Amino acid sequence: MKSKRREIYLTALVLMALYLSLAESLIPKPFPWMKLGLANIATIVAIEKFDAKMGLEVFFLRVLIQGIMLGTLFTPSFIISLTSGGISTLLIILIYKFRKQLSLLAISAMGAFFHNSMQLIVVYFLLFRNISINSKSILMFVWGFLLMGCISGIVTGFIAERLNLRRGCLE
Repeated sequence: MKSKRREIYLTALVLMALYLSLAESLIPKPFPWMKLGLANIATIVAIEKFDAKMGLEVFFLRVLIQGIMLGTLFTPSFIISLTSGGISTLLIILIYKFRKQLSLLAISAMGAFFHNSMQLIVVYFLLFRNISINSKSILMFVWGFLLMGCISGIVTGFIAERLNLRRGCLE
């Protein structure tokens, strides 16, 4: 019975993440990997209300299914999403160990910062290795990108905090 309930919650969280991610893909953006990160609400809820394992499962299944649905599986966009999202999800899980001292807003903002930092690193190595990153305009872009990521992380954390679901839904 417990595993059946877990499957139901996992399915619901993956569907929520997919819905939010696909809805976000309709918003015009300057780069294919640049999103608000609303799908991360489902990952944060999974970690907060269940455990780290479910958070990783929600993340991985969302990225995989979205890649299949959008036809971007194994493209640079998919690789960027999988790499940066996977590493930031692992870091969120590590940071989550300090949940008593940190709010979901702080955890989500740090996760967004890590995610965007990893995106920039992966994008650089995949697409822009031959470009000098020492120019003022590129550095302004990087800092603006990281700042926007932190702001969207705060919004994501705020929404997840407001959901205020009880822990231990599988019991």
